[in-house]
Amino acid sequence: MTEKLPANNNYRSTMLFFDSTALTNFFIKYAAIINSISSKPDKVSQPFVVLAKDDFIRNYITSLKLIQSKPTSFSDKIIVVKFEELMLHLLDKYPNEILSFQKINQEEYSDFEIRKAVELNLTNNLTLDELAFLCHTSISTFKRKFVKIYNETPSQYFLQQKMKIAKSLLLQNENPSEVFYKIGYENHSSFSKSFKQVYGLSPKQFQKQDLTVSQQHLND
Repeated sequence: MTEKLPANNNYRSTMLFFDSTALTNFFIKYAAIINSISSKPDKVSQPFVVLAKDDFIRNYITSLKLIQSKPTSFSDKIIVVKFEELMLHLLDKYPNEILSFQKINQEEYSDFEIRKAVELNLTNNLTLDELAFLCHTSISTFKRKFVKIYNETPSQYFLQQKMKIAKSLLLQNENPSEVFYKIGYENHSSFSKSFKQVYGLSPKQFQKQDLTVSQQHLND
């Protein structure tokens, strides 16, 4: 927002509202970028920051107005992309100011560390002991916080997330014999068993079924 009103009293304000979850998701997704700049000195800690309106921000606001002018509603994914677009620009130009919002309180920061360790290592096959070590917690504390954050046990969560990644790769016509190691499985048989547990079909059956459906759509 701005408090500098024009002389002719014509005033318009564009405001973006987002909760701490959106901010946490951003910090986790771009952790590699953030880790490369988070060690810079003189990191500020302020309740708010004042940033100058540059050419990027002006064009960004214009793009938001174009989106708002369209009659159809946009999906949540596009909204997330626009949020990330703005945050990446601000992170590049004002890293200290943006990173000052990274730590809200010790409890939230602890949950953030767990989410970051988990979601950046979905396919790395780390043990719970290793994940707890990365988060500087005991394994019992890690398990308790994990269930609080994700509302399911680590084994349930990792199974579902790995199978989602596998499903996406299979839909891209990846060979099932190559998919299993990409998602952290040691052999094809255990991967196939897990995939069938979640989707009711083996990876080959799933891929064949999807191909048949696609061909039917093309024929229609």
